Amino acid sequence: MKAKISFSSVNATSDPVNWIYKLEDAGFQGWEIVGEGLQKLEKGKNGGEFRERVREIHETTNLFLSLHTPLSDINIASVNERIWAECVRQLKESIENAYEFIDDICVVHPGFFSPLSVQTPEKAFQKAIAGLTEVCEFAADRGLRVAVENLTSANMLMGRFPDELVKIVRGVRENANSDAAENLGICLDVGHANTTKTLDEFFALRTEIIHLHASDNFGAEDLHLPLGRGNLDWKKVFEWVRGGVEDCCGYEGLVVFELYGLEEGRESLEFVRRLSLK
Repeated sequence: MKAKISFSSVNATSDPVNWIYKLEDAGFQGWEIVGEGLQKLEKGKNGGEFRERVREIHETTNLFLSLHTPLSDINIASVNERIWAECVRQLKESIENAYEFIDDICVVHPGFFSPLSVQTPEKAFQKAIAGLTEVCEFAADRGLRVAVENLTSANMLMGRFPDELVKIVRGVRENANSDAAENLGICLDVGHANTTKTLDEFFALRTEIIHLHASDNFGAEDLHLPLGRGNLDWKKVFEWVRGGVEDCCGYEGLVVFELYGLEEGRESLEFVRRLSLK
């Protein structure tokens, strides 16, 4: 398998310094930083200490680093112009503070509908496209690609289904400058796709998928369980990753285990090892 297995803690309130130095020994090849809470990278006196820890990781380990840009209260599909502008600004700020440590990918959520925008969904899509266009151009100038992530089955979320994400990606490619037009792809969260029953449809997008998030659930809520504890068909997932399914040439990016703690990460690695032996 050419893909690299990475880890990300969805608990942004726990101190990552307690576990980031243990990732390689645990068997992970990468780390995805969640750019908020205690994982937020900031420059200057108040936030610089954690940023220096990230610099150390970047310089002293072989981990591939990726960035999940802020997601809490961030809505690049907002039709409130000032809210929209602030959300785009914060995404750019997150990339600016982290890009020198990031090897390739920064993940962005496509946004969500409000009571107003659900009445004008096309306008919300255009705002998401405009916001991602700005973010892609900003990231391209810093040598990074952007992966827009499919979301869960919750009704107000955008990007739950493949056609929605493809619409956004194509819109950005039509609007962005030449350097940024091709640096946007899809982050497939297989746990999210399990809640919308669209995993096979997403797999059919093939080369549009440039990044993978992995966690388990039972098909209703996004529980971020260790792999193997829910009902997701992991054999199918890793057959796709390895290129063992029809029309798939094999995935060569990162597979990020999005879990609550490192122990759950170790459990998931052991599950994948057992799966590969069957």
